[in-house]
Amino acid sequence: MLWLIALVLLLQVSFHWLLEQATVISTPIFELSGLGWLLLLLGAWLLAGQVKGEGSSKN
Repeated sequence: MLWLIALVLLLQVSFHWLLEQATVISTPIFELSGLGWLLLLLGAWLLAGQVKGEGSSKN
């Protein structure tokens, strides 16, 4: 019975240690804290594209 308690305690500690790192990494993603930067990069990428008809023409 004592080994079962120790096993459960060990599993709880290991899951807490592993999942704490995942929580720290995923929190900014789920809170959308970088959404402004993402939209800024997307807008810059769209504005940097070539207009249809510009660029290398074969005339």
